Amino acid sequence: MGKRPLPPLPVLQTFCAIVETGGFGRAAERIGQTQTAVSHQLAQLEGWIGGRLFDRGRNGARPTPLGARLHPAIAGTISELETALYQARASISVRSVAVSVSPEFSSQWLASRLPDFCQRHPEIELKMAVGYQRPDFRPGGIDLAIWLGHADAGLVEEVLLADEEFVVSSTALSERLPPRNAIRAAPLLRYAGMSHTILDWQRWHGQITGGIGEAGAHFDIIRAVENSELFQSFADMLEACREGRGFALVRSSLVARDIAEGKLVRCFVEVQPAPVSYNLLYPPNALENPSAALFRNWLLSQARSPG
Repeated sequence: MGKRPLPPLPVLQTFCAIVETGGFGRAAERIGQTQTAVSHQLAQLEGWIGGRLFDRGRNGARPTPLGARLHPAIAGTISELETALYQARASISVRSVAVSVSPEFSSQWLASRLPDFCQRHPEIELKMAVGYQRPDFRPGGIDLAIWLGHADAGLVEEVLLADEEFVVSSTALSERLPPRNAIRAAPLLRYAGMSHTILDWQRWHGQITGGIGEAGAHFDIIRAVENSELFQSFADMLEACREGRGFALVRSSLVARDIAEGKLVRCFVEVQPAPVSYNLLYPPNALENPSAALFRNWLLSQARSPG
């Protein structure tokens, strides 16, 4: 007797989307289907397996132990299948991909990983547009964009990195901070590239402390940031922070390597979720370019890998 046919690929992709987004509604948004369709596809998979894969609650859907064990194997297999198919298309089709990315994401996260993509796909020409301009997805423009914020109407949006925000400093500065009102002990660094740096500091301080210093005196954080040195780029600001010249308010994905190597430390215990995520944006037809599809697949695998 032959083996029972496997569940269709869309059913398996739906299962992975639920695990990775934490909910049926968010999974439906990711794959462009209704929540009812997502529920039906999950029921089809659970019927095939003969066991429950998720526990539903007020905060979304959590994988059961069975679902948690199943997810890595299915996600890895789908990724390998996508890569093999896109490589086959790339070998006879378009061999370039244009990507838009911000300077800080490029220097702090993407640059160290790009050699892996180039080594895997030496036949693909990678065109990088580094800046803060909104991506131009018109024909002949950008294929994919890594964007801090949400997509405009009509674009596909996939969450790349959901960060935390916290304050870092050099080890030397952290070790000499006073026990009270430590936030006043050094300049609050900023950079010119992102105009909302001051607002980020204000929001962080307001949510963490309510804008009141530990001794009860009002701390004018806007003035403190405005009076600090203005650096031309995030990389320049971070280098000054490594040198002990002040505090930097950062996203976790942009300083993971510095923290792992001991060049920077979290100098306060306060941490909060970043208000917006780094998202991958592209038009619905962008993945018809197999090189763009390969880069998208590689990028998501990098974002989901530890370290």
